[in-house]
Amino acid sequence: MATVYRLQSTADTKLRAYIAQGEILPVATRSFGSLGTFGIKNMSRFYRHVLIEKHYPHHAAVMFEHAGKYLWEVLKYMGIPVDEIDYNFPKGDYYPTENPFC
Repeated sequence: MATVYRLQSTADTKLRAYIAQGEILPVATRSFGSLGTFGIKNMSRFYRHVLIEKHYPHHAAVMFEHAGKYLWEVLKYMGIPVDEIDYNFPKGDYYPTENPFC
C-alpha cells in the first residue's frame, strides 16, 4: 500500500495538491537509492489530465500506507480549496478536460 502526493504553490501563490493511492510493485529496479515502481489505478488518465495539464513537476512524496483519507482532511485544514486537491478519478468519472467520447 502507498499514497503518492504533492503539495505545491502555483506561480500566483495558490496552494495546490494531488493525492493518488496505489501499491508498491515488486519490480527489480537494478539500481540503488530511492527508486521504486508504483501501481496506481487509472494513472494514465490522471497523468494526462492532472499532472501534465496542471504543470506538476515529476517528483512527489510517498506515504507507505493508504493515507489519502487523512491527507485530504489535513489539506482542507490548511485552507486549500477542495477544487485544488486533485486525485485519480475512477473509470467512468471524467476529468473536466477529458473527452467523454474516447
